[in-house]
Amino acid sequence: MENKAHAQEPPLEWPADGLESVPNCPVCGASARELLHKELTDQIFFCAPGKWNMYRCESCASAYLDPRPNHETIGLAYQHYFTHDKVPDYKSLDFPGKIRRRVANGYRNRHFGTREYPASRLGSFAASLMPNVRALIDANMRHLTGEHTNNRLLDVGCGNGGFLLLARSAGWDVVGVDPDPKAVEAACNQNLDVRPGGVEALDPSIEQFDTITLSHVIEHVHQPVKVLQACYRLLRPGGVLWIDTPNIESQGHQLFGSSWRGLEPPRHLVLFTLKSMQSALSTAGFAEVKTQSYRPLCDSVFGASIAITESIDPHLEPRRNAPPDLVRRAEIIAKRNPERREFITVKAWKR
Repeated sequence: MENKAHAQEPPLEWPADGLESVPNCPVCGASARELLHKELTDQIFFCAPGKWNMYRCESCASAYLDPRPNHETIGLAYQHYFTHDKVPDYKSLDFPGKIRRRVANGYRNRHFGTREYPASRLGSFAASLMPNVRALIDANMRHLTGEHTNNRLLDVGCGNGGFLLLARSAGWDVVGVDPDPKAVEAACNQNLDVRPGGVEALDPSIEQFDTITLSHVIEHVHQPVKVLQACYRLLRPGGVLWIDTPNIESQGHQLFGSSWRGLEPPRHLVLFTLKSMQSALSTAGFAEVKTQSYRPLCDSVFGASIAITESIDPHLEPRRNAPPDLVRRAEIIAKRNPERREFITVKAWKR
């Protein structure tokens, strides 16, 4: 998408026959709710028409759109979406980007068993001196642990396949699914096993996995609990589900309200709290849920939210900067309290 200094208005109306009512919370099923945000618009990719109301469930505190795009028309919201892009190769990066890639590859090769090159031999040492950098790389690798050679990994909503390439480099047998045909094409062009559709495209009687990952996916689906249940069925006993998703109870949402980057209407249909995510995973059958290690996100999320507040493209470079003191205070709180972090990042284990 070509960046513009100021946001472009998307078309005014969503197709009237392309909407569906959501009288009950998609997470817990309760009907009691309160209006959280009124007439939200697409201020992230500027391609989705319509104005959207978001409600907060009075039972589990999750948030959701009502009405929302139905299955037949939701694709209108993804006409200009980042998963269409090819994974950037080393040669296309600028000099600072090449240095960061070499350091990250050195760390990943040492700690995750990847075979990524070019890599700095000092990457692992350098990352050990920069805990925030190390935490971001760990999250980028989705906190993979344990013996994984020839183990199977499924990435739901895999986009262009960037993570699948890293996991395959670490020895995993990887599979991806994604409903976006352009993203599937981009991934398949990199010789990845990626199939069109969602998690329901796979048959648990035929295929089983040791790890399933959903990075910023669960907030996009119409029936999140059913997706979690489908993941449970596809996992082998002892298998792990990893999830990363925006947190509606984050400090960023409290500070920026309807301009918070995590809202992203109408692509984000439902937003969890840490407690509602834990409850949904329990409902789906998972026995143990653990919050993953903290990583600093306030700077980037706050900067994007400030851009949205000012009606500026949040992808514009150089990006907007949040006040350093605000970010510093917020990161201290986020590090101590997972319920206030910008993203919910958890692992759940199958019995």
